[in-house]
Amino acid sequence: MSLINPSSLLGLVVSIYLVSFVVFAILRIATGISIQRIGYFSLRRIAYTPREGVRLDVRGLGLQLHRPTFAQPTWVSLRLTEFKVTIDPKVLGPSKTAKDGTPENPKTRAANGSAHSPSLSSKPTKPILRPTDTGSSRSRTWRRLTKLKEQLKKIHEKIHWLRLVDVVALNSSCIISDIGKFEIGTFNLAVDTRRKTVDRGRLFQHKKFPSEDQRPAEWMLTIKSVLFTPQGKGSLEILDICNLNVHGLLYRHLAGLRDASVSLKLGRIHIPFDELVECQRRVQRCQHLSNPESVPTADPDVSFTDVIEELDRPGSRESKIVRTVSESKEFISSLLRGVQEIQLGISFVGMSKKVRLPQNNGSPLYLNVAMNEIGIDLHRLDPNSPAHRMYFSPKDIAHQALIAAISISVSLDDGDRKPDKILYIPMATATIKTTLPSKTVAFSEDRNAAERNTNMLFSNLVVTSPSIDVDPKHIALIFELLQYYDGEPPHRSRSHSHSHHLISRLLPKANIKISVQEPVIRVALPPIDPHLKHSDEFDLLISSVSSISLDAESSHSAAGELHYAVLSNLRISSQHLYYQTASSERHNLLLAETLEVKTQVTATPEVVVVASGNLQTFSVHMVRPEISAGVRQISQQLHHRAEVKRAEKKAVMRNSNFLRRIPPWLLQFQLQGSNFGVEVAGVDPDVSKTTRGVALQLESWTAEYKSQKDAPVERPLSQRRRLSRSSSSIEPSVKVIPPPGSPLSSSPSTDGRRLALHVRGLDGYVVEGLDTLEPESFISLPRFEVAFSTSDDGRGPIFHLNSNVKAFYFRYSLYRYYAVGLAIAVLKQAFDSSHNLTEVFQGSESSSSPDHSPSPSTTNTHELTTVDIKAGFLQIKSSMPSDPPLMLQAFGMEVGLHRWSAPFVKARLMRLYAEAPQIQAAWARIASVKNVRLDLRESRRKHGMVFVNEKSMDVTTDFVRLAVPHQLVLHKIFDNIANVLKATEQLHHRFKTGTNEYILKKPPVRPRKVPRVSLRSKVLLFEIEDGPFEWKLGSIYRLGLIEQKQRLAREEAYHAKVKNLDEYNHRRSSRLRTRSERGLDRAKSDQSQNQDERGRSVDPKRHFRRHSSFSDSTIRGRKMRYDPDGQCGLTGSAKIAADEAWIKLQRHNAQSWKKRIDGAYSIQNRGMREIRGMFWGGDGHPDADDGGENILAIPERPGLMSTLIIDLHVIIDKPSFPMNEYPLFLNRVGKGMPHDMEYTLLIPMSVQIDMGEARVTLRDYPLPLLHVPAIRPGQSPRLPSWSLKTDFVIAEECRGDLSMRHVAVQVVPPDRYAEADGKNGFAVDVRRTISPIKTYSDVEIAINTSAPTSMTWGTSYQPAIQDMMMIIEGFTKPQVDPSERTGFWDKIRLSVHSRVTVAWKGDGDVHLKLKGSRDPYVVTGYGAGFIMCWRNGVRWDIHRENDPKKFMTVTSGEYVLAIPDYSHQARENIRSRDDDGSISSTSSQRNGAMFKKVVMKLSGNVRWLAGLVFERDLDQGGRSFDFVPHYNIILTSPERAQAPEGQVRLSV
Repeated sequence: MSLINPSSLLGLVVSIYLVSFVVFAILRIATGISIQRIGYFSLRRIAYTPREGVRLDVRGLGLQLHRPTFAQPTWVSLRLTEFKVTIDPKVLGPSKTAKDGTPENPKTRAANGSAHSPSLSSKPTKPILRPTDTGSSRSRTWRRLTKLKEQLKKIHEKIHWLRLVDVVALNSSCIISDIGKFEIGTFNLAVDTRRKTVDRGRLFQHKKFPSEDQRPAEWMLTIKSVLFTPQGKGSLEILDICNLNVHGLLYRHLAGLRDASVSLKLGRIHIPFDELVECQRRVQRCQHLSNPESVPTADPDVSFTDVIEELDRPGSRESKIVRTVSESKEFISSLLRGVQEIQLGISFVGMSKKVRLPQNNGSPLYLNVAMNEIGIDLHRLDPNSPAHRMYFSPKDIAHQALIAAISISVSLDDGDRKPDKILYIPMATATIKTTLPSKTVAFSEDRNAAERNTNMLFSNLVVTSPSIDVDPKHIALIFELLQYYDGEPPHRSRSHSHSHHLISRLLPKANIKISVQEPVIRVALPPIDPHLKHSDEFDLLISSVSSISLDAESSHSAAGELHYAVLSNLRISSQHLYYQTASSERHNLLLAETLEVKTQVTATPEVVVVASGNLQTFSVHMVRPEISAGVRQISQQLHHRAEVKRAEKKAVMRNSNFLRRIPPWLLQFQLQGSNFGVEVAGVDPDVSKTTRGVALQLESWTAEYKSQKDAPVERPLSQRRRLSRSSSSIEPSVKVIPPPGSPLSSSPSTDGRRLALHVRGLDGYVVEGLDTLEPESFISLPRFEVAFSTSDDGRGPIFHLNSNVKAFYFRYSLYRYYAVGLAIAVLKQAFDSSHNLTEVFQGSESSSSPDHSPSPSTTNTHELTTVDIKAGFLQIKSSMPSDPPLMLQAFGMEVGLHRWSAPFVKARLMRLYAEAPQIQAAWARIASVKNVRLDLRESRRKHGMVFVNEKSMDVTTDFVRLAVPHQLVLHKIFDNIANVLKATEQLHHRFKTGTNEYILKKPPVRPRKVPRVSLRSKVLLFEIEDGPFEWKLGSIYRLGLIEQKQRLAREEAYHAKVKNLDEYNHRRSSRLRTRSERGLDRAKSDQSQNQDERGRSVDPKRHFRRHSSFSDSTIRGRKMRYDPDGQCGLTGSAKIAADEAWIKLQRHNAQSWKKRIDGAYSIQNRGMREIRGMFWGGDGHPDADDGGENILAIPERPGLMSTLIIDLHVIIDKPSFPMNEYPLFLNRVGKGMPHDMEYTLLIPMSVQIDMGEARVTLRDYPLPLLHVPAIRPGQSPRLPSWSLKTDFVIAEECRGDLSMRHVAVQVVPPDRYAEADGKNGFAVDVRRTISPIKTYSDVEIAINTSAPTSMTWGTSYQPAIQDMMMIIEGFTKPQVDPSERTGFWDKIRLSVHSRVTVAWKGDGDVHLKLKGSRDPYVVTGYGAGFIMCWRNGVRWDIHRENDPKKFMTVTSGEYVLAIPDYSHQARENIRSRDDDGSISSTSSQRNGAMFKKVVMKLSGNVRWLAGLVFERDLDQGGRSFDFVPHYNIILTSPERAQAPEGQVRLSV
């Protein structure tokens, strides 16, 4: 029997199999490794627990022999089946290994020292490693790194055996209890050392004939189907395939793999972000449950913080840290030298994250990120290559990285429908060349700026056609995400105060270029077309940019140790924002040509930023309803979603301005632009279908911000770009020396900041259609400057606002106001919740950035705001609903608000114009005020036991001229102003509320409170201008009388001369007949002529008269006048014929008449200019620019009525009686006004008027109508000439709809409508009352001057008075009631209810001049008339009693009736006639009047009583003295008027 047979072999196998169980049992007892059984070339069911909480299970471990192939070059495969690792975090505890370090192997040190490529070993290199003690202990991190490194070297020593074996693991898994499970379908690991095969591979390239002492080696790792199964959830495939190839060279005398190249290729990767985060939380929870009493030890080992501090300050830490730093640098440097290239390729990366926002009511939101074809190539540059030499020094180690990504997308999924893609980037590529890794490892603390600048970084990033597609709700979600994840600031370690020093030293000299080509943002909106509301169509709001480029350069500055500067240039080209409808129609919303922003960031060592920008051709077009609707949808979503907390910021926002909230690191910022335009318009469907709005156009503007006002700034003349490889740094263009309190110093003061804005060429137009603008601009601002600054005056912080306006032009009309209101309504409707967007940004910034608000001391102190505004010229033109239009001009206007003074507004000259009635496009002056100042004061007064803050207004002027131009009806102006104000109020309410609610009703009102108003004027002139025709006609009449007298005298002298010549010729002809000889006749003739001449010369009287008249005329400076009453000798000879003399006489008459009139006009005008110049000065402003308007000059003729008041002071305040007692006052003064009367207008007040001299004149009449002289020299200068005090009430009775008229005020004229609208215009119904406005007063006048007060009345004055009263009657509104027209006196009885007392307290006389004659210029002879003089305690009471028979009472101590002596006035009048009608100054006339003759004199308590009794005719005949009380008279509109009983109302 053979020993070897199948039975023996089977028994042997069975024996061995049985013995294996014994061996496995012994092995389990000895090592803890449990092997269940043995299989075919394998071991089955292997289990091992290396430590508590960790268990390893292998279902099968076996060997598989196979032939080497091209795909599998190994002979043996080590196969692991179902390799499983189970980890229990609850049981897993800290490692029980010893804390002492193992001694270092000298061979390892030798190997480390020789761990470099042969190519680099031959070159001398600068030692960058710090020597360490080889015998000292190592840190735990270094032990692990060293152990791993040594194991890798030992593995490569057995490479000739390892190349025969590959490792294959199937269905491997890692199970973490209560957390999840990771599974790997296939795991392959092999090494390939075939020379030819690898050299011909597609990944790496080597020398064609390599040396014999090196061998290539390539590690190949393949992983397929990586699954992740969270606890309680389904499996997720996170990776389908992974290929890792590590290629290098093995040298014969060197250990380890050299010149390694790493290639990692991944297939599809899905990152379950939420599941991984949840697993991490469970692990931390399990660790806490396993050891709840564990507390973190204080630095058990060397941390990264210690390493950072040691690198920053060498020698500051213990020796263990020093060794850690040195050995870590050595390890990293060896990796940099050993690894030559790293490649990473990913076919697809996807990540999904669930977001739960509080505003989403708990519904989950998923954020998905996906990328295709990601490639990264990182390799070391050859120092001898041109690519290296171009940028770096040959001694530096540089790396180049190429990064490319295709099809990057971000989407949001709310679970209701398919995910919405919000971001898509087709392709993004980046190129990086840098020495940062090698320079970081070779860091040395004692390097200068030039050496630090050798650490370079060159980067170029290109993003192609990125797009963002969102819905309006997505915008709100994005802001919520930013706010939600911008929570608390990250925890800063204890070394944060020192780590920035190291980071600043490690920052490279960088050159970064980022380019984004054709980015676009698309917002999908519901279609505006109502027919497409329920379809799948949508409109788009698209923002496209041609390109965005960012160039940044940075370097270390030699100015300081840690000075680092970054210069960047951002450029955005061709910004286009437009609205695209579903039918592909485009409507522009925003157009921008170029935006360029240059920024300089300097760390010295604090960070400061200096930036400048330039914006060219920026325009906004918001004129279509589609655009407004789209913007409104976006804002509504933001308003619905964004909710931020504002309570924490209210205190800071209230006490600090925007300038102090600017971050302190922003040192200077400047932004300028040109061609700026904004168009905002909309359609009011209730008015028309035409688009109306506002368009603003700006030529250029500049904004400049400086954090420190007095910071010295130095700017170099030029700056050249340095080469990239140069070691010199880029010096900053602005060098800043931080002043005290600046953000660069220790004090965080916000004083000294300044923001200036300069604007040129601002014009505003009214939009009248989609492509139509109003021809003329309604607002024009040629140049405007405003500056905001902060300071501190020792009393607290101050915020300054300074502005300077060269000229401002504004054209107002209801149509323009409607257009502006419609534009504001469009903006309000579109951006109703825009403040929420601002709060979102503020909320996100507040959580991540430091608060830049003022310090607590500054915040607690109230900040004062000071204002200084100057305007050289201000013009406001107002087009009224009816003629005439108005215009206001102001010159040298200033507005101020300071700490120690009241707010004020002042102007050197202000004028109010109205269009001239008879001259088109010409303006007549209504009011002129010179050197006016308005102060708004606030005082604290005590009323009873309570202190009340009262506000008052003080107005001071030098001169005020109020004029009524000829033929101008002031009531039209008042009526226009009232209609415009009421229509504006209705339009404002309409735009504010968006409804057509009518608010112009006239309900009863309570009495209004009047603030205290004080008006002071040195001179006040009220003038009713006379008509040029009447003035010229009067002047011609007066001059014609004089001229006609002189003309008749000259004609009489001519006829006398002709008669004398005829007689002389007759006598001469008789003598000639008696004489025959010519010589004798000639001798006689000469003799007679000589005798005549001698006779004339001898006549002393005639000679004296001739010379005296000549000298007198010469002395007086006037032409010699012909005296018709005088005598003159007539000769018998003549030089010209009589007919020729007659012709010359007629020519002289015509020329004299013309010269006399022209001379009178010129002298009269010059006299008026001189009179006005005494108290007014020049007519125009020296720097005035009337804006090209045709302004009529002040008429150089006397006014129809002129009232001149000197030193006027008016005070308007609350009445002396309580407000609730106004019915008693109205009942007492208003002739029994009922106490329960209701009023639509009720303004009670008290009026106090103090005046100096007052003079009322009619035309150029020599006697004034009223004259109150000034205080005489002996009296107190502080005492006014006369004063007035009264309680004054303005009231309008409420009569309901009976006394109401409706006025249709045109807002949009019919000519502004398009033909398709077919409307007659848009008008506002304004309700105006027909009831007269009544005044109630109790007047007390005190005249303090001792000079006589004069009043003039006469027949000659009545025509001028009648003309004056006709003009004054035009101040009130015309009668609308269909009854008979109310007369002048009846109108006064109806509207004016006053009681007047005039007391002469200065013992002055009262003169009533009753002028005679019908010629107002004749004041002598019959023209003198009479004078009534009251003396000694004169008192004049008017309507002190209700009895009409005691209407007026005058009491005095003495009364005189006399004939006055006006010789002084007559001499002045004759002199004015001699001066051809010139007007002398009225101030030079005497105040008093001397009596020629006293007619009557009464003494001892003289009393004059006058009554004024009205009567009316009765329909039945007869008269009646009974009248209806004024409060029972109700004026009604013609539509509601009813005829009395027995009468028939005629319709008109």
